[in-house]
Amino acid sequence: MSFSVICGPLIRYTYIDHATGVWNGSLLIVLADEISPSAIQLTYDAAQMRSHPRNILHERGHSFWRYSLAVQLQSEEQQVEYTIYNLPVHGSFSVPGNDQNMRIMFHSCNGFSVKIPADQFAGPALWNDVMHAEHPFHVMIGGGDQIYSDRICVEGPLRAWADDPKPSRRAKTLFTSELSRQLDEWYFKNYVTWFNTSPFREASATIPSLQLWDDHDIIDGYGSYQDRFMRTPVFLGIGKAAHKYYLLFQQHTSPSDIEEAPDPSFVLGKRPGPYIQSLSVSLCTTLGPRTVFFGLESRVERTRTRVCYESTYDAMFSRLDAQVIRGHTRHLILLLGVPIAYPRLVWLEGILGSRMISAPFKLGYKLFGVGGGLFNKFDGSSELLDDLNDHWCAVTHKRERNTLIERLQDFAAEKQIRITILSGDVHLAAVGRFFSAPRLKIPQNKDPRYMVNVISSAITNAPPPNAVANLLHRRNRVHLLNWHTHENLMALFREDPQGNRRKNSSTMPARNYAIITEHAGLEAAQRSTIHGHLNGEPGLNCHQDMKIAKEEMGGTLQQNVSAAAPGDGTTRPFALDVAFRVEVDSKDPEGRTKAYGFSIPPLEV
Repeated sequence: MSFSVICGPLIRYTYIDHATGVWNGSLLIVLADEISPSAIQLTYDAAQMRSHPRNILHERGHSFWRYSLAVQLQSEEQQVEYTIYNLPVHGSFSVPGNDQNMRIMFHSCNGFSVKIPADQFAGPALWNDVMHAEHPFHVMIGGGDQIYSDRICVEGPLRAWADDPKPSRRAKTLFTSELSRQLDEWYFKNYVTWFNTSPFREASATIPSLQLWDDHDIIDGYGSYQDRFMRTPVFLGIGKAAHKYYLLFQQHTSPSDIEEAPDPSFVLGKRPGPYIQSLSVSLCTTLGPRTVFFGLESRVERTRTRVCYESTYDAMFSRLDAQVIRGHTRHLILLLGVPIAYPRLVWLEGILGSRMISAPFKLGYKLFGVGGGLFNKFDGSSELLDDLNDHWCAVTHKRERNTLIERLQDFAAEKQIRITILSGDVHLAAVGRFFSAPRLKIPQNKDPRYMVNVISSAITNAPPPNAVANLLHRRNRVHLLNWHTHENLMALFREDPQGNRRKNSSTMPARNYAIITEHAGLEAAQRSTIHGHLNGEPGLNCHQDMKIAKEEMGGTLQQNVSAAAPGDGTTRPFALDVAFRVEVDSKDPEGRTKAYGFSIPPLEV
């Protein structure tokens, strides 16, 4: 990379104008001030397009430049070459055909926590597996924690503040102009360092992204600490600095442009958040002619007792009502950073939040400095409690969660679409699902309550110990959302990546990412003959009704399966095939993976 190019290129997908067949996106580069970039040239299918850059931010010796990209889609997918002539910036990306849904790569937790030993993993190696896929991806969806900023409290300008053992004293710390400058500079350098790290750098320059942030893009647990600490000057300053660079690097926009020149894919909140005092920015676009995507921003408005304002949910459903076309749209993919169909840990919340349990340890910490690792450094609560408070199934969020799921069920029935939820955060792979109570005898393909929560995490960070994954598996019971709806985790991981049988079939504690593709009609029917049986049903005809969701299980795929459909699933036209790619050896620099898969049928009237 040239010394003048500080970071980039980073490619972002925005939307497809299906009336004209034009794909739209953007490319971001960060340059030293002495350089002004030339126009970018796109070359594809014997056509060329030029675009001039816009300077969206200039400060402290560097500038952010954004190029708007437009590609005329054809009947077949295309490889688009790009070049900025006066800079060493060139590359390519893939766009789908006019009637083709995108090949989707989904990931989360792309970085390392503070306490992870450097020699435990071969760096962000799974991005090598992504780059070596048999078929190129049209979009990569980042489900949160695209970067880890927790080190700002360990080796950055907040170290002294974070090390102070008294939360009351930290709450009174002034957020001076000098501290503000240091925070701003630290977040900028953190982004530049990580987004220049191979092979993530190459993926970001090759696969257009759609990304929403989560707490580690700020600091661990941001938004879920006690309100009186979240409103202190330092916490407010942290949120402002992190939000600025999230918008720049991940959304290719500046804070001032959110309202003045909003991206067409943005769905803005109605009022600023309580701690990050800006409007939330959710995302809505299409992933091809039959799939709508909505990413719900659930960090800006978050508190310990709320995930999003009610007005933000209303804005989401209003946009979806206009975007989803009944009889034409087959799938809605909803991104929620934190899993919403996940084992309950209410009993653990009660223990960790109990004064009777925590008081003796807090006293020991204050008097003798013993047991400090049990409590977070910010408000003195249990170290695990902020993670639990982040979850949709937490006691404080349960009513909000259930209301959202029921609104989604009503929307699915009204629009006759299948809703699938993507989530990350928890550092393991799992498949949660909501479905109609078995007594109602509604097959998956006709069940509007059937919603799968694809949980893929982490592509880079360390997985939890097997004991934690096994505990979650044991807590995987059938829960009742309401009288008509049950929920649990799907049995999918019946063997480990080395081929050994597992008792825990519902949670996989290994680094991973997910692939989502659409198959249609003839191709799927041919594949059913090749595989002999799908979904455990020999000779399943795509016109027959499927099993009820409680009985469905996924399957283990051959190790060389890439973006192709999984070996277990439905042959129904326009189903979504999902393949988890799970790391085989954490020290393998190539990041080779084993695939596990299942399919999600469209909703049939």
